[in-house]
Amino acid sequence: MKQLILFFSFLCSSILSFSQPQIIKSCDDMTDKCHYLASEKMVLIDRENKQGFNIGPLFDFKNNKLGMDMVICKIANIGVCHENDKLILMFSDGSKLSFVSWNDFNCDGEAWFYVKDVDINKMGSFAIVKAYIQNGRTYESMSMEVPQEQQNYFMSIISDMRQGVIVDLNK
Repeated sequence: MKQLILFFSFLCSSILSFSQPQIIKSCDDMTDKCHYLASEKMVLIDRENKQGFNIGPLFDFKNNKLGMDMVICKIANIGVCHENDKLILMFSDGSKLSFVSWNDFNCDGEAWFYVKDVDINKMGSFAIVKAYIQNGRTYESMSMEVPQEQQNYFMSIISDMRQGVIVDLNK
């Protein structure tokens, strides 16, 4: 049932037009904790609308500076449970970055990938033209061309992060 709901959310996301992603800041006035999220994720779904995944950044605010320390994927119908998943991103210059998920075994379709500064620099400098995800348990995989309107997703979000362009929901 969870995968059906997840897949429906993927489908709805793909139907909506992809606009410029923004970094959103939301603070809880009771705990004084703030969270930074992307307004949208890169969404990749096969032609039959049977499987897909999304990719989005996870931000952290340390030493008075916003940074990106992880990339998170939500995966639908590429295996059931996940651990040691592999994500490969191909860039417009032909180079690739490869990541292996670090999070524990889960059946929620989640894969979390640490990113280094050198990875962030690459993601912020070149368009992503193709993405590949492989389930680390079943080795089922999916490779997708990134639609033109989403290829600059990380370039845009990393540029905003570096410039401190944040939409504050509490104002």
